[in-house]
Amino acid sequence: MDIVFNWGDPVIGVHRTYLTRNIRKGVIWSNNQSYSNPKVDALLDAAAEEVDPVKRKQFYKEFQQAVVEDVPIMFLHAAPYMQAAHKGLRNLPESVWGPMAPLDEVYWEASERR
Repeated sequence: MDIVFNWGDPVIGVHRTYLTRNIRKGVIWSNNQSYSNPKVDALLDAAAEEVDPVKRKQFYKEFQQAVVEDVPIMFLHAAPYMQAAHKGLRNLPESVWGPMAPLDEVYWEASERR
């Protein structure tokens, strides 16, 4: 059993789960299912270096097709990530990081302070 989380970019989350060179027995947040596919390794390496978003998207599309065919991981559950806040808080993060984003720019609206 494992939980796979993508974080803000596939290079941070997806790559560690599927790259052959990240097979590490007993280490969480790695390729602990021992999945190895040279085509997937090449696609992920190419996507990690690509700066053109259209080309990068194509690499990830091909990657997704390969892992769907291989089924190295069977997804049984999607963990919900939620955020709740007081109505007086302003500038809450709305990025892909969600509740795990830095809170250094969050502030109380003056009328809501007590």
